[in-house]
Amino acid sequence: MRHLVRATVLLVVATVAACSPARPGATGPNSSRVAGPAPTSVVAAPTPAAAAADTDDLPSRVVIPALHIDLPVVSGDFTVKGNPADYPLCDVAQYLTTYRFPGHDGFTTWIYGHAREGMFLPILDASTRNNGASLIGADVQVYSTALKRYTYRITGVRRHAVDRSIAAGVPAGERRLVLQTSEGPHGTVPKLQVSADLVETAAASGSDAVPTPQPRGCAG
Repeated sequence: MRHLVRATVLLVVATVAACSPARPGATGPNSSRVAGPAPTSVVAAPTPAAAAADTDDLPSRVVIPALHIDLPVVSGDFTVKGNPADYPLCDVAQYLTTYRFPGHDGFTTWIYGHAREGMFLPILDASTRNNGASLIGADVQVYSTALKRYTYRITGVRRHAVDRSIAAGVPAGERRLVLQTSEGPHGTVPKLQVSADLVETAAASGSDAVPTPQPRGCAG
């Protein structure tokens, strides 16, 4: 029990608050298939020149065609006036700054967002049916500030997670994506984590890769 409490505290700090869903509940048994989340004003969207090099590009958009998810992505350090510190924003997804470089081999990119309508709620809903079996094999497209589109394929669904171990152990020459959202209301610690492996990298246009984010405070 002492170890579980310690892991829970670490998760709260490391994954930047709750990512609370629009409705409480939606829990179930653990999945058996697991592979392996100041300034106070809104700032402009990143431009292609913001990347120091192609390999240091940053996530700027996440798309899951099968779930009709399409969101701009901003830094986990991005703040909006009136939104509590470290509380995820609405109408965007965010990346953990510790896991922010999709162009790095042997690296995990970590993107999180609220389980709300128009955000990551479809991922949570799918996870509650047969432990998320329908998510396995779905493609996730992550666009970047270097005008690239990284296509990942979902390989695992981890429910009720209390740590970041899913990000560890990426083989040399491979890249992993983790998507995280909440399973319960504000303050709920266990998270839903979905992992995916990189299958393709392609060029993208500026209009596709770098949308203009319009984040808003989400605590109300």
